[in-house]
Order: sequence, then C-alpha cells, then structure tokens
Amino acid sequence: MRMIKTVILITICFVPLFFTQCKNKEQRSQKEDENVVKNVSANAEPTPDIMAPDAGDHIWVFPKSKDTLGSGGELQIYIDHTTHPHAAASFAKYTLGVGGALPVHKHEKTEEIAYILSGEGTVLSYKNGRQIETPISEGFVWYTPPGAWHSFKNTSSDEPLALVFAVVPNEEKGLLAFFRKIGAEPGKEATTSLSPEEFGQIASEHDLILKPPPGK
Repeated sequence: MRMIKTVILITICFVPLFFTQCKNKEQRSQKEDENVVKNVSANAEPTPDIMAPDAGDHIWVFPKSKDTLGSGGELQIYIDHTTHPHAAASFAKYTLGVGGALPVHKHEKTEEIAYILSGEGTVLSYKNGRQIETPISEGFVWYTPPGAWHSFKNTSSDEPLALVFAVVPNEEKGLLAFFRKIGAEPGKEATTSLSPEEFGQIASEHDLILKPPPGK
C-alpha cells in the first residue's frame, strides 16, 4: 500500500513537470526556428537594381492637354513606394516645360535633394518672410529641408529645365504618390478633374502644403 502511494505521489509531482519541460522545449525550438529565418533574411545578399535611362513610369503633370505637355512637367519615376517599397528614399527625374512653374509649397516631414541636369531656372525660397530668387542651371544642387516654403520655375525661352531629385522618406502617401494621383500617362486624360479645394486637400494628404495667397 505504501509503495502504491509513493508511485502515485511521484506521478502527481513529475508528470506536470515533464509536460512543462516539453512545452518549454517546443517553444524554444519554435523561437530558434524563427531566429534562423530572421538571420537568413538579414544575411541575404542585397541585390542592386540597375535601371536604363528610359526606365520607370512617365507621368505628365499640369500638361496643356493630354497630347501636349506645354509648360507642364514630365515626371519619370525610377524609385518610389510603388516600385521599391523597402527603399528609404524615392528617386525621379522632372522636366519642366518652357514657362512652367510649380506653386509655392512646403513639406512638414519630407526632405528633397535635387541636381540640375540642364536648362535654366529660378528657385524661390523664403528667409524671415522675404522671398528670395536664386538662379539655377546645369550642375547646381538644391536641398530643401522640411518646413521650408519653396518652388521653382523655368526661365529659359526655348529649353526645358531638367533635374533629378531624391525624396526622403519613401512613403505610400509621399510626394511622388501625389504626382501619380493628379498626373496621367502621356496621351491619356487625368483620371479626375479637381477643384482648387480638392487639389489642396489631396496635396496636404501627401505632405504637400500649398502656401496661402497673401492676406489669407
């Protein structure tokens, strides 16, 4: 009788312990497997993406018509959230037609770095509330920090103003996503006809805040 009680006591004490140890071992094994997967992903060799000069998506912004660019701009998107969602920055080329200009605006969290490829233009910026116009041409570099009002225009009488620029961060609601939304492929009508209020709302949703007219 004493022997039976001892066996029962041992069973009561050690069986739960055995299953607990098995469960812990299983959890450790699962965690180790997850770590292996993470390490494999982290140690995977990065692969460069080499793009040809005519690669990417071509979008007309503010064209004269669906068939004529006029003073509008042609955006060539190489890298953005759509094409490279894991990239830290977006990258594109922008060609502004003769007489073209962008409205004065700012970004709350977006940084821009541009390199002027060809043409002539003027960058509009502000210091202590005073507007400053800086001539730009081939070889100039233009950096815009978050919070700075800015714009630019083409001052050439016969040549487009071309530049490449990087945008940080690269987000789904970022600057290039805004141009995708309001622009259209060459030869195609824009998907929507926007009022100034609708345009301003979509712009602000993509971290592009338009400067109010003087007195407002």
